[in-house]
Amino acid sequence: MIFKNLSLFNFKNFETLDIGFEKGLNCFTGHNGAGKTNILDALHYLSITKSSINAVDSANIKFDEELFIIKSAVEINKKKHVVSCSVQLGKKKEVRVDKKEHEKLSEHIGLFPLVMISPNDSDLIYDSNEIRRRFFDSAMSQSNKAYLRHLIAYNFALKNRNALLKQFSDSGRLDSDLLQTYTSQLIEHGTPIYEERANYLNQFLDFFEQHYASLQSQNESVSITYESQLSEGSLKDRYNQSLQRDKVLQRTNVGIHKDGFLFTIFDKPLKRHGSQGQQKSFLIALKLAQYDLLASQKNLKPALLLDDVFDKLDDERMQMLLKKVTHETYGQLFITDARPERTMALLEHNQLKARIFEIEKGKVQNTTDYEPTQK
Repeated sequence: MIFKNLSLFNFKNFETLDIGFEKGLNCFTGHNGAGKTNILDALHYLSITKSSINAVDSANIKFDEELFIIKSAVEINKKKHVVSCSVQLGKKKEVRVDKKEHEKLSEHIGLFPLVMISPNDSDLIYDSNEIRRRFFDSAMSQSNKAYLRHLIAYNFALKNRNALLKQFSDSGRLDSDLLQTYTSQLIEHGTPIYEERANYLNQFLDFFEQHYASLQSQNESVSITYESQLSEGSLKDRYNQSLQRDKVLQRTNVGIHKDGFLFTIFDKPLKRHGSQGQQKSFLIALKLAQYDLLASQKNLKPALLLDDVFDKLDDERMQMLLKKVTHETYGQLFITDARPERTMALLEHNQLKARIFEIEKGKVQNTTDYEPTQK
């Protein structure tokens, strides 16, 4: 899959933007705050229908404006499509492919697959299980439409069941039949979600362990463990046993929304026992495993976005990563870097061609098609 170009109108700090991409490596250099990440975030919108940074769509409209528009021509299997996303204050978000609007945004997920590695990924280690679940849910949803449908239905039933429990707390009356309806829906959709998560992780781990090993000079044992209440007996019985607690706490305490993913190194929690370098390698291996599994499931090469990933890597890991992602296994690549001299040195050292965009204050100041010096 290839993003051929990108047009922006009133998106974040860009008033307008029209650029064409190289089918291989595209680099964006400039000071922090110039707008490099915003370009990658625009591509994320076109793929995932939302920002990778700010979940409030209206917050991504340029200050004092009323709408933003993102548009790109995308080539998949030698066929070109035009995809666009627009957000206007007071109106629903529109995502179109070849001028046809999706009735549901979920229909768009997976059509233009993409994987992004960014500084925010550290939340996967240090934040709550919800962040880790969200990562795996998003990864799976790009290649598994049935999983996404179950996930949407489950979250809808969970929201309604929690609202009913809150209503009971306020009024003292509980509609037991309606509560049972929502509980049945949680079981109906939660069971296949659990099964798919377990199956996905089994496949994921093979790719993950290979990538982590290739980023380390020493042999280190890392793993990911999936923890779920659904592995602990009858789900219906657990809901019945938890009913009184649910009433008191006004929320549902049983189900796949409580699932966890434990990251470990040498069988100990990564966030407490992993060095900064080990944690960074773990996160990169996590995203590259997502890429490889997504590529095999979709039978095409997704776009790979690397946002400011070099800052916390030592020289050895930096070279390993760049050598890996510029291999023919990977497709179109987008990299941001606040240090242009580092980008140039990496390109030269690895003999890589690239289109380089110099970004300054929401504008492209210069575009260069770089050719390394022949050695």
